[in-house]
Amino acid sequence: MDKRLDPRIGYARYAWEYDEQEKHWDSFEQDKMKPYLKGAKGLKVLDAGAGTGRLAGRLHAIGAEVTALDISPEMLSVLSQKYPQVETVVGDMGDMPFEDGTFDRVFCSIALVHLKKIEPFLDEAYRVLKDDGKLILLNTHFRKLMVLQDSKGKYTIQCYNHFPRHVVKAAKELAFGIEHEQIITEGDDVWVSQLLVLKK
Repeated sequence: MDKRLDPRIGYARYAWEYDEQEKHWDSFEQDKMKPYLKGAKGLKVLDAGAGTGRLAGRLHAIGAEVTALDISPEMLSVLSQKYPQVETVVGDMGDMPFEDGTFDRVFCSIALVHLKKIEPFLDEAYRVLKDDGKLILLNTHFRKLMVLQDSKGKYTIQCYNHFPRHVVKAAKELAFGIEHEQIITEGDDVWVSQLLVLKK
């Protein structure tokens, strides 16, 4: 088995099956993102780590002007087939190809788990946000890596769990204000995700 593939390589293999697990990806949010998606109507929005467009499509439907950024051209290819009106940009979340102060909102759901260090992304999100802009971030905890399979065999994609207190500390050190934090848990009170709304 190919273990812990770099996300660029892993998602090139997984892109066309990714949407089959949409309910699983939604379960990390437990509908807590919905109010923030609705609040983006009419705004210029970046979906960072957009994948195949699970959030980008919903943001577009609400009436946001959406740009989708992802490191995987294959994932963005799937997104473009589903949502041709959404602008797609291949790029690294830690080195975004956008001007300062471009967006009213930056959304990032589930993608943080693929970053070994979160500070470069937080710093870039701060930079590309307009004054008083907001980063809506879902920091997901994977208890066990998904084992995926294709014609080449079984594989997993590299993940890093970031403890909520460390994400808050890093955000504060980069001058974000913490507008809202919510820990999403399962029935056994083990944390599944951390929802953060960070204000520039």
